[in-house]
Amino acid sequence: MMTLAAGPAFALDKLSLILGQHTPPLMNTLNLVAEGAGLYKEEGLEVTTTLVDNSTLALMTCANGKGDICPAAIEPLVNHYDEGVRMKMLLGRESKFGNVIAVPQDSAIKSFADLKGKTIGVHSATGSAGVFTTQSALSAAGLQPSDTKFVSIGMDKEAMGALTSGRVQAVGLPVYELVPFMMSGAKLRVFRHPVLADVANGGYAVAPSILATRADAIGRFSRAVVKSSLLIRYNPSAAARAMLKAQGKPMAEAEVKRLAGDLEAWQDDLPAFDPDSKRIGAMSQEGVQRYIQLLKDAGLSKRAIAASEVVTDQFIAFANDFDRKAFEQRAKAMK
Repeated sequence: MMTLAAGPAFALDKLSLILGQHTPPLMNTLNLVAEGAGLYKEEGLEVTTTLVDNSTLALMTCANGKGDICPAAIEPLVNHYDEGVRMKMLLGRESKFGNVIAVPQDSAIKSFADLKGKTIGVHSATGSAGVFTTQSALSAAGLQPSDTKFVSIGMDKEAMGALTSGRVQAVGLPVYELVPFMMSGAKLRVFRHPVLADVANGGYAVAPSILATRADAIGRFSRAVVKSSLLIRYNPSAAARAMLKAQGKPMAEAEVKRLAGDLEAWQDDLPAFDPDSKRIGAMSQEGVQRYIQLLKDAGLSKRAIAASEVVTDQFIAFANDFDRKAFEQRAKAMK
């Protein structure tokens, strides 16, 4: 049986999820599992996904009220704030800082200091979130912007090819993009953010107008995502099948096993790293505030706005309020 619930008999509330079309599948793990496992329907929701050209356009679409929910990084919410963009992160997609710096395991680079003078690849070197996250880590480690060079290397296989070919000496990429390659045998040395490793910097963002008018549906979306993160923790194979179903892909056992391995390797970075927590998905306002100040001090943003302007825990209690033991039993029994 593929789903955890057949869904309610009444009409489903509709929500739209806006995504940049070139994002790797693992980035969308939580919403794909929620869709494929029937968790949205269990919460009385019909969630449609719309793909746009890139993550910046996705954010602006939601900020302009033309979409309900946008998976996003915290950096553009901060850096577009003075341009009038008002978005709030309501639920973290990860439990830790999502971006890392990676080098080949046999590289002479064994510390942040060794990155001085090196070329670092990021998705896009023109003001992307990857530049901000990577530069913030370098700055926290004592390196100046002039100490390294950033170049654009694209995503996924293209990005990894730039590293393995030696075109760049390091990459600043999301953990989820590296996991499949590491599970396939790529030997990498990974550097976590030196001061913000346990601070989530990505999640699901909504405009204040949506918070005001769709709060009930947004709360149920949040609960579906929390359940999704728990399903991944309790039963990675079932979560892998749900992901493949949501993408319309064949569920060959070899692919299920591969994807389940990726999910299991990534579990401690996902929101349900502590499945007993009653605050799964919560983003630390104190940690986000430190990050915002670091971005300002490093010259990566104009000013240090209050974290409460871009992060809210309004839905965390509701999202975590369900029978955990019953859900755990169902999740573990799912095939």
